[in-house]
Amino acid sequence: MARKILIIEDYPETRQMLADLMKINDFEPMEARDAIEGIEKAKSGQPDLILLDVMLPMMDGVEACRKLKSDPKTAKIPVIFVTVKQIEEGLKVGEEIGADAYIKKPFDPDELLEIVRVILEKPKVK
Repeated sequence: MARKILIIEDYPETRQMLADLMKINDFEPMEARDAIEGIEKAKSGQPDLILLDVMLPMMDGVEACRKLKSDPKTAKIPVIFVTVKQIEEGLKVGEEIGADAYIKKPFDPDELLEIVRVILEKPKVK
């Protein structure tokens, strides 16, 4: 069974490109247009990993990650920030709130897939 990747991205073209990239690499993409929808889909769909934009309407990705990591239903789902924000800021914020990785847009699809695979191969902490 394909591993589920939740893509929380407000820009339709980027969301579609990420979904297509996941699909052609044997992952099952789930999509959300904003953080609120993404958090609900994470709870109900239990993805194996979340690709999360930082700059989102209504609630930014940093706050969304905090909410995901503080909820027992979603706390163990790995999160990768995919954003145009500065990497140094992102790494610091990501470490503070529990993001597993950070990749800057525009990104190399092969690099993103490598990060996704490495994180998914890590043993799950019970």
